[in-house]
Amino acid sequence: MLSFVCHFSLLRYTVIDLTVYHIKLRPMIDKAEINKLVEEVKINRSEKAFSKIYHHFYKTIWLTIYNIVKNKDIADDLISITFTKVYQKIESFVDNISFEMWLKTIAINTSIDYIRKMKNEKLNNYIDDEESTIQLSELSASPEDENIAKENVEIIMKSLPKLRKRYRDLIQARIDGKSYKQISYELDIPESTLKSTLSKARVRLKEIINKIT
Repeated sequence: MLSFVCHFSLLRYTVIDLTVYHIKLRPMIDKAEINKLVEEVKINRSEKAFSKIYHHFYKTIWLTIYNIVKNKDIADDLISITFTKVYQKIESFVDNISFEMWLKTIAINTSIDYIRKMKNEKLNNYIDDEESTIQLSELSASPEDENIAKENVEIIMKSLPKLRKRYRDLIQARIDGKSYKQISYELDIPESTLKSTLSKARVRLKEIINKIT
């Protein structure tokens, strides 16, 4: 393993102003540039290119993990593990889904692995719970159940791009941990309308999932 990957465990920023710090660091990179950086890492194992990917997506992936584990220290640990996995598995990435979606899938699976290992927390399903963005059924230590949970996560993430943009954006906002109130405020729509639209989005998402499973 290249030394760059090993350094992730040392990239533990202080809790104070953590997300603000990364907002300042995050460079403006468009999709084409992201794809170019990914190719550089795939072909040349470029540490410089991967560093740009790391800083660009840090905040988004950190928040994805935090919304599951609800602990800043654990999120700091798991994001290091997540990006190490990303570096190791980047050659398996294909562009039928967005790179950010692929990153989130790895982050979510890493978080699920942690929670299952601890055996004292519950995970919520992505779509249905108003208070928690992720809610799968009761956790168990069964390897079969763990594989099913991971497969379900991957199916959901692969199905999202097939939704119309309005539905996709709303469900993605919930996955990212935003409350109904926050989404309602940001989109300037009544919360009742938001919930109704999300309900339709869930139905459509389930229809898509049923067709591919």
